[in-house]
Amino acid sequence: MNKEYLLDKSAFTSLPTSFRVIGIGEATKEIIEKVKAYGYDCVSATVLNEPFECVPTDEDKMVIIVAKDNETRANSIAKLFHDAGVLTIGLLDNADLECYDGVVVETSRAEYPDLIKALLQPIATQGMIAYDFSDLQTTLADAKHFFIKSATGHGNERVAEAVGHIKSSLSSSMLETIRRISILLYFNKEGEQPLLMQEMTVLTEFLKELPENIEVIWALYPDVTIEEHGIKLSVIAARKENIK
Repeated sequence: MNKEYLLDKSAFTSLPTSFRVIGIGEATKEIIEKVKAYGYDCVSATVLNEPFECVPTDEDKMVIIVAKDNETRANSIAKLFHDAGVLTIGLLDNADLECYDGVVVETSRAEYPDLIKALLQPIATQGMIAYDFSDLQTTLADAKHFFIKSATGHGNERVAEAVGHIKSSLSSSMLETIRRISILLYFNKEGEQPLLMQEMTVLTEFLKELPENIEVIWALYPDVTIEEHGIKLSVIAARKENIK
């Protein structure tokens, strides 16, 4: 808990773009603009229009394909990246699962910008507990289906509040489908209420309550956009391959 990785953000600016968000068609323009506004280094966000041509590069590590229509085109582009060994994530209906490592479920299109942020933030920002692209890749690779749940908490019981919301959103039947899970806790390091060790007890108890067969990775991140007395908890859960 007390190990902190202090890296100069400028060290990231010289790195090549490794993570791409590709919107298929003009219908995704608003989503892509929101992703651009996050301002993450090593992330590119583009809208792809006719003739919908796009190929992976040697620098690509992950691509997120977003579509509201043109699903067939989206699937064909995704297949190029997936076949090239790029972690390929789909946010769309009617996805061909053979073209993706993971496709999001349990969501609506209105949530797409927040879901994309939940995927990018832990690998494009600096954490206090080590978590990087390899951890996200371990969580999602070849899972075929995954979902993301997020919750916030405030005040003295903020962690307990957020954990309670997450627990209530995960039914016992849903837990049975989970194969791997990443749990990411965000707090405002610059706020007047520091995150205390005793606050983390409720989170560690939650981890102990998870079925033993679920592989768990968790991490801690500072985030100045969080309210000073609040925290955010995000869960990225990969489901078993035979779940529809």
